[in-house]
Amino acid sequence: MAESDYPKPVAEVVATLADIYRHQGQIEFAQLLENSNAYFEAVNFDKWNGGTTTWALRLETPVSMYSSIEGRLAAIEREFCQKLLPFDRLHQNDPIGEVTISPITEGAIALGNRIAPSDAETRRLWPQDQFRLFISHVSAHKVAVSKLKAELAVFGIYGFVAHEAIQPTLEWQAEIELALRSMHALLALITPDFHASNWTDQEIGWAFGRGVLMLPVRLGSDPYGFAGKVQGISGNLEIPSNLAKRVVETLLANPRTHLEMRPALAAAFHKAESYVAAIALRNFIIKITDFTDAEKNLLRSACKENPNVANAYGVSAAIYKAFDESPKPAQAALADDDVPF
Repeated sequence: MAESDYPKPVAEVVATLADIYRHQGQIEFAQLLENSNAYFEAVNFDKWNGGTTTWALRLETPVSMYSSIEGRLAAIEREFCQKLLPFDRLHQNDPIGEVTISPITEGAIALGNRIAPSDAETRRLWPQDQFRLFISHVSAHKVAVSKLKAELAVFGIYGFVAHEAIQPTLEWQAEIELALRSMHALLALITPDFHASNWTDQEIGWAFGRGVLMLPVRLGSDPYGFAGKVQGISGNLEIPSNLAKRVVETLLANPRTHLEMRPALAAAFHKAESYVAAIALRNFIIKITDFTDAEKNLLRSACKENPNVANAYGVSAAIYKAFDESPKPAQAALADDDVPF
């Protein structure tokens, strides 16, 4: 029996499942689903109740991801199968009886049934260890937007700005679509001329369609259409440093982006290029309470090995205090209990 005989397209089922996991903060499961080639296979047919077909959801997963879950494979397959029960209730004659996950070479995965592009496809667009933020804007403001992009980079956010990010030899529309399919969130700069663009409304539609956060910034105009129901932030492109901090605050506060923003912030701290950057990052880092052990180790390493962090007044002391730890002897001279929080 053909895959298309299942009541819903496999891409819709997988995208829904991935979106549920993303909303619940289980990013690993969401990314696993989004990067797998998926298809349904009919594994049993019974004439009972007018005919019942049992289906298996097959997930062909890139080797790079499969190797990290191999030891938990059976448990994850059971978890996915359990999560699909709402579809069984909707389509009682077409239950999904099993989920299987198998490895496949990444280059062999066709885009047709994969929700997200592969790492190889996105590597040229998005630097490693940074938050992927698509900045939807009107080109008339490209100078101000470039300044905002530079301010966001301090906090580990890579802003995709189409006129800068696309190589001249690449077909521009395909690259924009690739960025939209792989972004972590979309920042919509709602200027008075935003609606006049042929592209901005479509970019917002991509964000809603994928279920990723769409963050509107009121810059002389209010969000409209579907974006109108989203509580945005106010800002000023003439003061990009302040707007960047508002964006960081919002991404950290939102459960859909917190888990991807947090490691990006830690990586940015580890690579801080100035005292000013280290201090700006510290002010956010000390408010985060759910760093993983690996992220804490990265932050401690920055306090010891990055002179822009270690020598920035009060920064190392504040980080150790946030971890409820005493600074090491090398940092003791910098300790200051009156460091502002």
